[in-house]
Amino acid sequence: MSRFASLDLSALPDPSAVVTLDYDALLEARLVELQARLSEAFSPSKVDEIMALARNIAASPMRYLNEAAAARELVFNNKLNQALRSIHLATAIGTDLDLIGADRGVTRRILDDSDPKNVVYEGDEPFRARIQLVIEAFSPHGTEGSYVYWTLDADVDVVDVAVYGPNHDVVPAVEPSNVKIVIVGRDGDGSAPQDMLDAVYQNCIPDKRRPAADRVEVLSAISVPYAINAVLHVTTPEAADAVLAAANETVQAFINNRLRVGRKVYRTSLAASLAVAGVVDVVVAEPAVDVEISEWQAPHCTGVTLDVEVITGGWRDV
Repeated sequence: MSRFASLDLSALPDPSAVVTLDYDALLEARLVELQARLSEAFSPSKVDEIMALARNIAASPMRYLNEAAAARELVFNNKLNQALRSIHLATAIGTDLDLIGADRGVTRRILDDSDPKNVVYEGDEPFRARIQLVIEAFSPHGTEGSYVYWTLDADVDVVDVAVYGPNHDVVPAVEPSNVKIVIVGRDGDGSAPQDMLDAVYQNCIPDKRRPAADRVEVLSAISVPYAINAVLHVTTPEAADAVLAAANETVQAFINNRLRVGRKVYRTSLAASLAVAGVVDVVVAEPAVDVEISEWQAPHCTGVTLDVEVITGGWRDV
């Protein structure tokens, strides 16, 4: 894969200057400092008297002042953390990410402007990925990343793309000077309509965006249907509704994450996504086996059926 994929931004740590937000630690530090300063001016017995008020009497002015100061410091530290994260591609969000994108000539795309009062914009994560990719688009030498960038740039409804060339180990093999672009659409089963294929092709073929000798072919990923049917075991009947709601949310995230070219659907990963708080065990009935996906295919979930079964919890769950 090209160099753009060698760095997983989500795996990067926070900037080293980011501090842990801990109100109790801040309050304790202020009380320790107060005691040290009092010791410079008062006798030990007087210091003990004042510190007893500051530490143990909730209504004491000394306690109030130190709690207020610790709270203000906590707010300041949080703002400082946010400021530090806002300047890095890996951690910036919202308008801060817009500014980083603008520095690289990339703007957030509009997904739906049918309602002028509620315009739907591209989310932070796909926007972040395109910002990371744009450096690839500066190259006219047909890197994998540049083809991915121009494909995503062509149509907002392209949700995934894979680019194959002669050096990729795919079957059938790609001939020299050929480029195969496989895309997944946002709607339906993920199959890309002809107008999307045409738009991607036109956006990728200008000679300034690819080697003049490259023969580009844009293909729709072949949809592979699968259904999800699972039973969630819980020990508390009262939690069943909450568990079901949480599981439906996490399974949707799992489905969206799997809507990728060549992304296999593992039953173990599905079960893990359904193991929300309150679930003891997950029994996956469908798919019965892992869903194998080739380099030219993409999985498409046709439906989700989740049931909750209450089992005996035993004395440990009382």
